[in-house]
Amino acid sequence: MQASQKQAIKAYLEHLYTKYNTAAYIKTDPIVFPHTYGGNREFVAFTAAMFAYGNVKAMQGFLASFFANCGTDPLDLKPNKALKYRFQSVADVDAYCRVMGQLYSEYKSLESLFYGEAKPDLAAGMGKIRSYFTNMSHGVNFLLTMPGKSASKRLTMFLRWMIRKDDIDFGLWQSFRPVQLSMPLDVHITRFSEKNGIIGSEKGAKALALVDSFFRELTPEDPAKYDFAITRLGIAHKCQYALDTACNDCEERGICLFK
Repeated sequence: MQASQKQAIKAYLEHLYTKYNTAAYIKTDPIVFPHTYGGNREFVAFTAAMFAYGNVKAMQGFLASFFANCGTDPLDLKPNKALKYRFQSVADVDAYCRVMGQLYSEYKSLESLFYGEAKPDLAAGMGKIRSYFTNMSHGVNFLLTMPGKSASKRLTMFLRWMIRKDDIDFGLWQSFRPVQLSMPLDVHITRFSEKNGIIGSEKGAKALALVDSFFRELTPEDPAKYDFAITRLGIAHKCQYALDTACNDCEERGICLFK
């Protein structure tokens, strides 16, 4: 990709950031839960991020039930013998509550679990969390996937929430800086990257590395900056990041670079 094309994309992404990276759009994202629920914000955010998969309506319904019935304070979670969600059985959800209580009792915060010398250590942090489960069921394994082979989208999204600071992200973790983040690679960022020649057939960690390199070139100190804004196009306008029938009704069609 030529430098002029990258600069044009950056300018357009700045427009999207200014327009969409606002509290008005949080209802379309799982970050709505740590924004609107009281209690321990880090715990609410981690829970919302880990269960952020599948049908949006079903996911939001489960999380609302979880926080209403189990609570938002990891040191005072109420046991529940009825909640389950897709791959997570009642026993898995109950075990998740138990482990979160143990972790917060010992560490007070998840921040120290993910601390690495040079950057957030995803594998070490998730490994510590997983080690507290006596039964690594299929549901728990899926919920708390070990980074490495996959792009770890839900975990990198959670880290973005905790480390960046603006109208959307919270900036709760002081041990890290935004430069240490990578762009969360969900279906929208993947589609954006495919349509704009950033990745080809690469998947998982290889695709994440290429996407990370691209966005790190655009905003070296804040490579995850445009995540929320780009994904709002896909969610709010069903954007395919290329010429498509959805362009006809999109309010961005007059200035869009992707048509």
